[in-house]
Amino acid sequence: MTKTNDKTIFRLLLLIVFFIFGVSSYTGYSEVEAEKFLNLAAAAYADSSNVTARQSCIDVSFPTDNFRVLMVMSTPCDKHGNQCQAFVAISDTTRQVIISFRGTNSAGQLLTEFSNGLEDYVNYTETDGSGNNVNVGHANVYFLDAMKQMWDDMVYPSINSRKDYTFLITGHSLGGAMATLTAFRIAFRQFSNRIKVHTFGEPRVGDLLFAGYFTAVVPYAFRVVHYTDPIPHLPPLNVDNPTGSGMPYHHPREIWYNDDFTSYTLCSDTNGEDWSCSDQKPFWDYGSKGVYRHTHYFNHFVSEYGSLGCPNSESTIKYAIVLFSLIFYFL
Repeated sequence: MTKTNDKTIFRLLLLIVFFIFGVSSYTGYSEVEAEKFLNLAAAAYADSSNVTARQSCIDVSFPTDNFRVLMVMSTPCDKHGNQCQAFVAISDTTRQVIISFRGTNSAGQLLTEFSNGLEDYVNYTETDGSGNNVNVGHANVYFLDAMKQMWDDMVYPSINSRKDYTFLITGHSLGGAMATLTAFRIAFRQFSNRIKVHTFGEPRVGDLLFAGYFTAVVPYAFRVVHYTDPIPHLPPLNVDNPTGSGMPYHHPREIWYNDDFTSYTLCSDTNGEDWSCSDQKPFWDYGSKGVYRHTHYFNHFVSEYGSLGCPNSESTIKYAIVLFSLIFYFL
């Protein structure tokens, strides 16, 4: 047996150990926490100059944690020049880092996700904490290239001196894919093992091998899916060979919500393609509400919600009461 094969077998055994202990450390899903992460995902939709809206969304989720935005970055992330945007915020009080990625920002970019790049999977070689280059399966080239641009220019410079912090990583749609890849790189390069991930409407990012590596090093990860949102089912599964090398395959754990977000199903914590969850719905049953379900999570139009600063119902009611009182006073 060659030395190369010895190394490969050792890494696979190590992965199995990580996987067993990682899955056993799954924390139960919290809807309250997921809604906090949605505010952070929505905040990424605020224009780079809209400081107030972005900070407001953060403060709605963490009002006493003293988060401050460290960096906002927008960069072209496909051949059509569509922009990907993200921000990093830190709390030295609680020693936490938020990394949030914006999702699809226009109809044109949504069409790009459908028609270009989603089918293009490439070998993904990642560097581990010891400096070894490891083949971790295949990943979508569109998402992988975008993540690498953000990593070099924003993520790494922001986190390099904060390796002992807890990382809260999120994103919607395309942003969810980039969040998954970023969380994986942080964990695999051993920047931190304190990582929490919630994504919303995330498409398939890699193949089965990548899903296994991801779950091994980032066990605290939840993929929230809004009923028949079509984007989580792209690229489509290869029904003849779904687990084959380079074939699109989700990582766990899916949280599948009904249409109005009044109930949810906890899907498998070991298999990202759980046929008792959203996979059970055939693509032709998605109907005319597919785009609506992709753009709306927890009954919020995610991009608009973030651009407005994540107004909650309680603050809206208080504002209405004050406004009504003023009107009544001057009548």
